[in-house]
Amino acid sequence: MTGWLLCRLDRGMFSDEVAVTYPAASLNHWQKSVFVPLSLVRSASEHRGEVKVKVVIRDGARFAVLPTPWGDTVRVEGTDLRQS
Repeated sequence: MTGWLLCRLDRGMFSDEVAVTYPAASLNHWQKSVFVPLSLVRSASEHRGEVKVKVVIRDGARFAVLPTPWGDTVRVEGTDLRQS
């Protein structure tokens, strides 16, 4: 299944990509940053938005597979994920 993951958006290295960081803000946790195609994000404000992801559920935990060539995966926290 697919969904939209809330994240931080920043300019990418090229005009057709965006730097996506999840979780969007974190004081005490790790963050994952990757470059994804611009066509797979929707912007809500200057640095906030959503990225289209594949959703995987394993042992009751939700994971988002980011749209990168390597299929980077993050564990989804709380209400950061909206189903498509």
